[in-house]
Amino acid sequence: MRTRIHRFWLPWAVIASLASGCGSSSEVVSGHLPAPADDLPPLAERPSLDAQISPAMAQTRLAGCDFLEPAYCHFPWPNDYFTKADAATDTGRQIDLNVLGMPKNIAGLPIRPTEWNRNDGFSPGQLIVTYVDQLDLQASGIGTVTDIEASLRSDAPIVVIDAETGERHPIWAEIDASHTAQTPCETPDSLASTLALLADQFGLGDGLAQLTPITEGLEGGCSLTLGPILAALGSGLDATLLPNNALKIDPPALLIRPARNFSDGHRYIVAMRRLKTADGTPIQAPPAFRVYRDRHPSDIDEVNARRTHMETLFTRLTRYGIDRDDLYMAWDFTVASTRNTAGRLLSMRDTALDQLGDAAPVFTIDTITDFDQGESIRRVEGRLTVPNFLTVPDGLCDNLIPPLSSALDYCTGLDTLTGALGSAQAIPGLGDILKTVVSLGELVQDMGQLPLSRLVYASDDQTPAINPASPTQQFGFQCEIPRTAVGSLTDPDTWLRPATPTLYGHGLLGSKSEVGGGSTRRLREQNFMHCAIDWIGMSTRDVPSVITFLLDMSLFATLPDRAQQGMVNWHYLTRLLSHPQGFAANPAFQTADGRSLFDPREVFYDGNSQGGIMGGVVMATSTEIKRGSLGVPGANYSTLLRRSVDFDGYGGVLYTAYPNSFDQSFVLSLIQMLWDRGESNGYINHLRRPQAFAALGHPTPDHEVMLNVAFGDHQVADLTAEVMTRSFDGTIHMPATEPGRSSNVNPHALMRPAQNGQSESVTVFWDIGPLNPDNPDNPGTATPPAFNSPPFDGRDPHSDPRAEIAGGIQRQAFLREHRYQDVCGGRPCFARGYVPATIASGQDGNRAPVINALQGTTASPGSQVALNAIAADPEQQTLRYAWQVQDGAECVVAIDAPDSPATSLTLAPACARDTLTLRVTVTDAQGASSSATTNITLR
Repeated sequence: MRTRIHRFWLPWAVIASLASGCGSSSEVVSGHLPAPADDLPPLAERPSLDAQISPAMAQTRLAGCDFLEPAYCHFPWPNDYFTKADAATDTGRQIDLNVLGMPKNIAGLPIRPTEWNRNDGFSPGQLIVTYVDQLDLQASGIGTVTDIEASLRSDAPIVVIDAETGERHPIWAEIDASHTAQTPCETPDSLASTLALLADQFGLGDGLAQLTPITEGLEGGCSLTLGPILAALGSGLDATLLPNNALKIDPPALLIRPARNFSDGHRYIVAMRRLKTADGTPIQAPPAFRVYRDRHPSDIDEVNARRTHMETLFTRLTRYGIDRDDLYMAWDFTVASTRNTAGRLLSMRDTALDQLGDAAPVFTIDTITDFDQGESIRRVEGRLTVPNFLTVPDGLCDNLIPPLSSALDYCTGLDTLTGALGSAQAIPGLGDILKTVVSLGELVQDMGQLPLSRLVYASDDQTPAINPASPTQQFGFQCEIPRTAVGSLTDPDTWLRPATPTLYGHGLLGSKSEVGGGSTRRLREQNFMHCAIDWIGMSTRDVPSVITFLLDMSLFATLPDRAQQGMVNWHYLTRLLSHPQGFAANPAFQTADGRSLFDPREVFYDGNSQGGIMGGVVMATSTEIKRGSLGVPGANYSTLLRRSVDFDGYGGVLYTAYPNSFDQSFVLSLIQMLWDRGESNGYINHLRRPQAFAALGHPTPDHEVMLNVAFGDHQVADLTAEVMTRSFDGTIHMPATEPGRSSNVNPHALMRPAQNGQSESVTVFWDIGPLNPDNPDNPGTATPPAFNSPPFDGRDPHSDPRAEIAGGIQRQAFLREHRYQDVCGGRPCFARGYVPATIASGQDGNRAPVINALQGTTASPGSQVALNAIAADPEQQTLRYAWQVQDGAECVVAIDAPDSPATSLTLAPACARDTLTLRVTVTDAQGASSSATTNITLR
């Protein structure tokens, strides 16, 4: 067995000088826990273990490290040892991290824990991290992600238990398999590779290509000469002056993740027992834990001060069927309160909406673009004015230093300069250089955001306030009016079918311009009008901030702070869509005779990828939107980042700054505590039933969402959507996947099956099929790996669910009709033309097609009216359409092409009816058919 990782005594003079110079988060870290009681069980007649424990105590006293697990300062994590009592918080605890024990980046800067110390507990989706030397999950019988129900068995080796109720919490465990740890010698080449990857995304790759041979040479020379010296230095510093420094080399950590989010404000106990090595040898508990478990005597004050707390844990565990003698380790942690996680945003939301009263937000229209073809007939771009809760105004070209931007239009000047340089790219010898400069200039314009913007706090009550120096900001919006909404934008007698207004949330570090692309096509075809804004905090313009905090995670709070401002922006955009004096009253959104091109009575949300992830916050906190569609979503980011191909580039920056394994796992767990304030993980417990928000004085209606998930998604791990579903107690379409397609023992466990026609939330998996490299149009995708690395095999199915016609029909039914429609015929849902052999052969029968006919048309007698039907067949068969007048034939001159899904109808010049009804029938190749009706109201 390898020697465990230990720390050693610091010279007391060094301790005293550092402690006096830097300060500690508390005078005595062990003071966080109750003092020893007089009625403790008597200590056993066993030898003292102080000699084995003492090396860790110096760092406990100086840096606040937990001595239970000496491998890493903050193991096991999360842990109430890193909190202190605080009667003023909802949980009675407050995070109390000491800067001297925090991870250091490659430059030696520790993460400053000030923002984390605002929390009254840990994340509801907190990644549990620790280390067990030579642990083998299989030999120990520990349930992995393929068998989360194993964690609920009575003999489960790792259990997480609600301390008050004794309820077992579903979890899975895994040994970190990300392989992203680096030695200091690997850092230059890794950084160069990361910069090249990021540069390629922004068109700057040619300018950095020459760095590769240089950095590769540096790595080779360093590994031979300095590598062993730096590794030894890192270990020595970790054991003395600098715990958690970037030079040391760590083994992979043990990761434990909740399969359903923990409950806000609850305390949980983690217990590990009967752990084994690969050959079945039992693993002995660390000495510091054995002192408590086996009641060894000790002369160390910090050890004895913790005995009462540990005995409390043992008593509760015994009550819940966990024998203390079997334990390898046990500790507890408290989850942050709802107020602590969501209270800031809810307060910002109410402050912003209270400013409006009964009015609509202020907005301006900048550009109107009409199209002759495509799903959109008009694009409207403009700006809305919102309250500003941030310290630094957003946007170099929009809000930054308004007097300067008014006097000097530097962004227009930059645009002129990049245009001139672009024309000069043909000059021999300068092409590559000028191309890089032009790309960089365009990138600066797109980004437009200085790093490190934060929320303004006017007092100590942790409630963000409007910035008095810059009380408002303007943010751009883009709306896509669908062609299915109106016949003409210039003819006052045109037919009108008011569109359904919908927000659209863009993808990872993207922009509002995505609203006009393929992601919204299937709903625009069904007459949804999408409007979007940049997702402040995680948009293209935030890339400088992202790069900055990845290098120094002390600055991470800028992301959730800006994201919360972004949520306020979304709520203002919602009000512009719902208010009669908002967009509906502006000519840009009206027919030539002043009729609104959309119906403002009900607004929905639609988003994909990042828009599906963070859209959960918009949904959970909206006072007006009741239903939404979250495409390829997940929770939480600390889980999905290492499982995403998208994180390769940005993760490389993080891994270069924090190269050792333990730091990487700890940091990803740590940042979730702040990220919760602006991503779904902090809100999904309340997404459907937000009574907890009302209890805090922020009334919020109930919500329902549909999750559309890509099986084997390369960008957003599909298992994170399952965590979301369990957390808000949603349902799932079953069967979700074909037999044998999932590697799980019980696929999609601990979720309720959906019922066709239900109104409540539902999750639907879409599968493009297994690997099939012989099919160039759809090579399929592999079953996702059962460890924390991205999938790479086959096609990435990330964008396929949103492209399915059947999925679009399903989403419109869920949103408009408030019902779940099974469009997959009681089978798994398939995408990109995949049809399993059992279905293609007819062994599984034939299902009728699904159809939707667009509703709500008004027209004038004597005019032409567009008819639109959208249909899909579960067996991917060719469909035949047939339109006919069901009621009011005397008012119809002709249907131009009754066998087409999209056609037109000519109305008679005079008609005594107010309404006429048409029916469209769709029939597959085997004769199965479905019908839908639609009405036309005569003006």
